[in-house]
Amino acid sequence: MSIRNARVSPDSIQFYSIELFPTADGRMSVGILATICEEEGVLEGMDLGSHRVESIDEALAVIRRAVQPVH
Repeated sequence: MSIRNARVSPDSIQFYSIELFPTADGRMSVGILATICEEEGVLEGMDLGSHRVESIDEALAVIRRAVQPVH
């Protein structure tokens, strides 16, 4: 999922957390979380999704799509 599909303003995103780890089948898993602040002083985590990929290039493409600003 990208932030474009979420019901949160991109302006409320404080930072992203990226998890990248190998899987038993030789692939990789990419997890993307956003920390958002929609209410003053309250930070919340939002899961933007996880994907299994074959290569680091695919992982970077998944990350790029998830954090790409909406134009």
